[in-house]
Amino acid sequence: MSRGSWKFATAVFGAQTVCMGLLALNKLWSSGEWDSVLFWVFTVWFIVTVIQLLHLLRVRRNDALFWDEDEARRDDWDRRGRRL
Repeated sequence: MSRGSWKFATAVFGAQTVCMGLLALNKLWSSGEWDSVLFWVFTVWFIVTVIQLLHLLRVRRNDALFWDEDEARRDDWDRRGRRL
């Protein structure tokens, strides 16, 4: 996973978490007929996206050294290529 893909995945799961939370709250306070199945589906989906987001945060913290080494290697490669 690169830094760019991490940022994209974080944005997607962050937006999905917000949407699922809003949908679950909408089902909880809707003025229409109570549909408990959809409420629990949205609630479970919200919980899963929060878990995915927390996992991405853990990956970011643990893989920072690898990403720094990879970027240093790419910078070195670019520097050598410019000298040719």
